[in-house]
Amino acid sequence: MGRTLGVIADRIDAQSFGLRVAVHEAMGANLTRLVLAGDDLVGTSTDPCDVTAFRVSRTDFRHYTPAALDPEAGEVTIIVHRHGAGPGEELIAGWSVGDDVLLCRWSSTRGFRWTDDEAPVVLLGDSTVISLAMSMSDRAAREGRTLLAVLEVDADDVEAVRELVPGAVVVAAGDEPGLTLDDWLDQHHDRVTALEDPVVHLAGHGQSIQRQRTFLRAACGLDRRQIRTQPYWATGRSGL
Repeated sequence: MGRTLGVIADRIDAQSFGLRVAVHEAMGANLTRLVLAGDDLVGTSTDPCDVTAFRVSRTDFRHYTPAALDPEAGEVTIIVHRHGAGPGEELIAGWSVGDDVLLCRWSSTRGFRWTDDEAPVVLLGDSTVISLAMSMSDRAAREGRTLLAVLEVDADDVEAVRELVPGAVVVAAGDEPGLTLDDWLDQHHDRVTALEDPVVHLAGHGQSIQRQRTFLRAACGLDRRQIRTQPYWATGRSGL
């Protein structure tokens, strides 16, 4: 994301949730399950596609997606992908249970939101989309909606992600981001066309999103208004 003026970042901090680290544990080979707790979360709510952020410097934030929120206990769960570098990962890696942290309030972009209707939902993404998939899976189950989630993750994390998102199609990533997911979509796009007027969410790697959006429109005949996109990272760019 672009840099934020320091004075504005200070205001964001002043409005953030004041929480503590309740759980900080490794999952699979490259994932961290983070649970943050505090009275500021009691009685709050969030929707799939909402994001939050941590301040990583005077002018920078890094965004993450809530996987689950317990408004009675005042706890939020976030699944973090440890990709090996970056200020967000370094910040979270340095936390321990009991540490005090600030969590930005929820927000979402106008073009990437959960809609309250009966349309089937499709989600395609990578390891940065696991929290989003968990949130969508929970909401779809509660609303009785069909959800097809397909996630491309590190090979060593496949089993952990299948446990986190039961019912999702989880495939092992190759050397280049998104190519395994592209192959799955090429071979199984009939699973998308079998759904009646689905809403498709493409999230994660920016360049992969562009390819998959083009494919879905050409091969599945989807209208551009049925496809919603949200890049979380892109090759050649710093964290979004």
